[in-house]
Amino acid sequence: MARQEATEELSMYGITGPQAYLIDIIPLIEMMWTDGKVQESEVGILNEYMQERVRQINERAGCVVIDFNDAQALAHRFIEVKPKPEFLRTLRLLVSPVVFSSSDETYVDSVMKLLIETCIDIGAISVRQYPYSPHERFDENKKVCLFDIIKTFVEYRRYGEQNK
Repeated sequence: MARQEATEELSMYGITGPQAYLIDIIPLIEMMWTDGKVQESEVGILNEYMQERVRQINERAGCVVIDFNDAQALAHRFIEVKPKPEFLRTLRLLVSPVVFSSSDETYVDSVMKLLIETCIDIGAISVRQYPYSPHERFDENKKVCLFDIIKTFVEYRRYGEQNK
């Protein structure tokens, strides 16, 4: 899917203008919901991610194209009421053509790294009870979600490399 097609599809879901630049928060929100509840600590990690991404986006554009309030408005749309997992997966598939289709490999790598690290942070912070065994620190559902997210982006990059 081309970037233009993906942004058009996002607009059908009400994600338009500068908010489309931050569609990469969707996998993080997906991680947050996998155990059925968004925790305050997870929202804190998401906010840190959004602050960094807003900075990156504006720096890359050379002007302010989005602010933190826009980022929070997008995030709260998906945090206040639990979206259907299928809907979040559909939106996740639009992340790659919108965010990772740039020819600037350094930028793409930095966003990908930040996204995966933040997914891991969200998974690691959401322990439901103490004490926990060594394999329960990271909720099993969050592990499955993380692997699915990584697979989505690896497949996109592999497909993109083959079609250059």
